[in-house]
Amino acid sequence: MIRTRLPALALLLLLPASGCGLVESALGGFAITVPSESMEPTIKKGSRLTVRRTDDYVPRVGDIVVYRTPQGWSGATAGAQRVGRVIGVPESTVSCCDDKGRVELNRAPLEEPYLMSPPASYVAFEVKVPRGRLWIMNDNRHVALDSRRYSDAPDGGTVGVADVMGVVDAPARQEVSGG
Repeated sequence: MIRTRLPALALLLLLPASGCGLVESALGGFAITVPSESMEPTIKKGSRLTVRRTDDYVPRVGDIVVYRTPQGWSGATAGAQRVGRVIGVPESTVSCCDDKGRVELNRAPLEEPYLMSPPASYVAFEVKVPRGRLWIMNDNRHVALDSRRYSDAPDGGTVGVADVMGVVDAPARQEVSGG
């Protein structure tokens, strides 16, 4: 009889805790609320995301990550959490734009169906991403303050791979991109 009450008791304790983030923390993740429209249309302002913590993050182009704002980004609080999309991985070259307004990754056009609106950037740039660093851009490029905005900062607007706190879980990514 005690065995049947124990799961019910655990469920009663976990339900309220899940809203506080305790379950996510216990399972190696955390939740954040997106404060701006910089990732629209993929992630709407005010959306709550479940993020999988990453201790040994291996970057992939297209990952949506939560990262710590680098030191030296003018007007930004160093260490604050931000959400963005990995566009350039270590030792890749990212440039903008080709004759169709697309970002190029290693001289090949990057297909970005998630963009709010073309062109991929009004700001022309070319950057060789240093080893251990990432080039981050948001999906709503015309309002976002991403790596392009901080290209004059130390490390040229790149973000350290070690500053990635987590990756947005695939189920959450599908949920928010559908609407």
